[in-house]
Amino acid sequence: MQSFQPKLLKFLGRIHGVEEAQRALEIVRRTNFESFSLDLIYANPGQTLAELAADLDSALSFQPPHLSAYNLTFEEGTPFQHEYRAGKMSSLSEDEEIAMAELIETKLAAAGLLRYEISNYAQPNCHSRHNSNYWRGGDYLGVGAGAHSYHRNTDHRTGRRWSNEKNPAKYIAQVGQTRQAITELEEVDRNKAAAEFMFLGLRMTEGISPVAFRERFGEFPWEAFPRIKDLIEGMLLEVKHGFLRLTKKGLLVANSIFVEFM
Repeated sequence: MQSFQPKLLKFLGRIHGVEEAQRALEIVRRTNFESFSLDLIYANPGQTLAELAADLDSALSFQPPHLSAYNLTFEEGTPFQHEYRAGKMSSLSEDEEIAMAELIETKLAAAGLLRYEISNYAQPNCHSRHNSNYWRGGDYLGVGAGAHSYHRNTDHRTGRRWSNEKNPAKYIAQVGQTRQAITELEEVDRNKAAAEFMFLGLRMTEGISPVAFRERFGEFPWEAFPRIKDLIEGMLLEVKHGFLRLTKKGLLVANSIFVEFM
């Protein structure tokens, strides 16, 4: 969905309109799918807190069991990033983004959608199984043009990641000739796997299990990453119910914490 505001959909370059997306959601509701999800993008340049509140109210009117809310980021190499650097676009202030994040969590929690990952909220038993597996460092197999896959080696400490040809026509031709169309292959060593275990697992509000980390990598997280102790003292990380997780304060600056493990 991304927004129920026509001007924001236009800004984001979406090819669908509000009415079209609303009709799709109405069809989903009438068809009685066991579960469905929709996503919103917030912290768009010029977006107000009132506009976000209206988007959330519109989304919740369809009673989604799962909702993702992503804050807009200016990714390297994108048109948004070029316009931002050229001074043609400005981001919201940190205080505005925090206010929006807090509004999202409050409104969704009141509707029974609890935060289980930085950008994801769900009713009980409606968490995304695919994404949870990804954040937990599990294996996944991507099939088709542009698909990505990951498989852990038998030692469970290292792994292999690969991706397929993105162009559908080239993908089909290559598969027809060699039965595979892998274009990129990466061997994930122990250190990189440990780092990924941390910064992907910490996306989950539950956090990561220090015991599971030790079983997999032979030491506790704070032994592999001494900076964890400083982050705990700074009240950005905490150990609770046997898990190492981001604090409420840490969730607001998660990306700066993840950099510590990369």
